[in-house]
Amino acid sequence: MNKTHDYVHRYRGYWSDGGRCRIRIYRGEGKLPIVVCSQLPDNDNTSVTNMAEYLAAEVVEGHSLPTPLVWVEHYPEHEGRIGEFSRVSFSSWKAEEVGLGGMRRCRVGSPRWSHLAPEEAEGLTGDGQDAIGFGRSVGTGR
Repeated sequence: MNKTHDYVHRYRGYWSDGGRCRIRIYRGEGKLPIVVCSQLPDNDNTSVTNMAEYLAAEVVEGHSLPTPLVWVEHYPEHEGRIGEFSRVSFSSWKAEEVGLGGMRRCRVGSPRWSHLAPEEAEGLTGDGQDAIGFGRSVGTGR
């Protein structure tokens, strides 16, 4: 798999702007695209877990990604907490417009999480731990 994007994605949380997460997109010939969405330690807005179906809709639309794809949620090691990975499946990839926080927003279907061991997450992309999110620099634009 080749990493095609690595950047900080800015998003609106439930009630306010200012949400930030790290997005990495991996693509490979004949394989489903993989998106790794990481919670940033300094994000004081709605978490990536609570915004998963909205973030997936934004990223898929913003990069014209084919669906289905593989969505991996990542919480990096931070202040003594061990890092975690989850594979997120959605009940539907069809984007729908809904109300959230007094605004109209797009979302995909309801999310369901299943734990991934770090080596399983690495195996999905073919990258080592460092490339998945432990200590590498992050781009700042889309």
